[in-house]
Amino acid sequence: MIITRTPLRITFTGGGSDMPSYFEENGGHCINATIDKYVYVLVKKRPDNKIYLKYSENEVVDVGEIDKIQHDFIRETLIYLGVDYGLEIINWADIPTKGSGLGSSGSFLVGLLNAIHHLEGNDVSKIQLADQASYIEMKLCNKPIGYQDQYAASFGGLNEIIFHPMKRIHHEIDVLPIEKNFNNLSLISDNLLLFYTGKTRDSSTVLTEQNKNLSNNKDSIASMKINVNLSVDLSESIKNKDYTKIGESLKANWEVKKKFSSNIVSEEIVEMYNKGIESGAIGGKIIGAGGGGFMMFYVEKSYQESVINSLSNYDFMRFNIDRYGSRVLLNTEN
Repeated sequence: MIITRTPLRITFTGGGSDMPSYFEENGGHCINATIDKYVYVLVKKRPDNKIYLKYSENEVVDVGEIDKIQHDFIRETLIYLGVDYGLEIINWADIPTKGSGLGSSGSFLVGLLNAIHHLEGNDVSKIQLADQASYIEMKLCNKPIGYQDQYAASFGGLNEIIFHPMKRIHHEIDVLPIEKNFNNLSLISDNLLLFYTGKTRDSSTVLTEQNKNLSNNKDSIASMKINVNLSVDLSESIKNKDYTKIGESLKANWEVKKKFSSNIVSEEIVEMYNKGIESGAIGGKIIGAGGGGFMMFYVEKSYQESVINSLSNYDFMRFNIDRYGSRVLLNTEN
């Protein structure tokens, strides 16, 4: 039996520049951090040549009928890894993750791959986990996403992720830690507040339009270049311990992000954002593709109570930055 724990993530700047439709031509840069809210995956071999799945649904298929599994991520992962034995897979999470904007699909895939590799005794690196999860989600499951979620979930921590323009057959992606000190990470976490909008959305709708715009819409491409420049500048500010710049960058990112797709914001989300700013937040943004999920604000301590009270109709969640990425919690195979 193997149990993995894989963190969800928040993004500060540069989101969307991790899409091949943009960075293969222009290069990309984003800053994100994993948080102490997790996706868990349990895998266990079975002696009866059956595949038992327990997530929000229950499925049972024979080993020879893996292609009949309804959960596309699990189905394609088992086929990709060539699983030919009885297996039980159970998935759960600390918070409701569907449509949250916290990168849950990437976290699940990284955690599932990590679990099966350890079950089979494979030595797998963080970059291999990220690459395999990206391939399964983007190519085999045909999701219109980018690479940052899988890399964040695998590596963990507060990182700048650099997506190099396409010069060779394979994508070149660098994950560079910005801050590793626990106390400094706590200072950053303490000033970040997450609020659940109460809305879930299928990110594919938002990202399909965004992908198209980043391929051929000059205004969207110009806006993304601004987003990337914000990200590069924020990286230097964080390295210099100028954490207030996070709030300012979130605010600037919010204005740019709204231009990428018509589905990113709604009247309610705009009103929610305005309340947070008027109550003392330095900046904020919708997390993930947009359209719902979580809103994040950077708020100094003296204004936090005011912001929390102004948004009392929304579920509020504190968190800390996770430093480790996907990890094995239990391995009874050793």
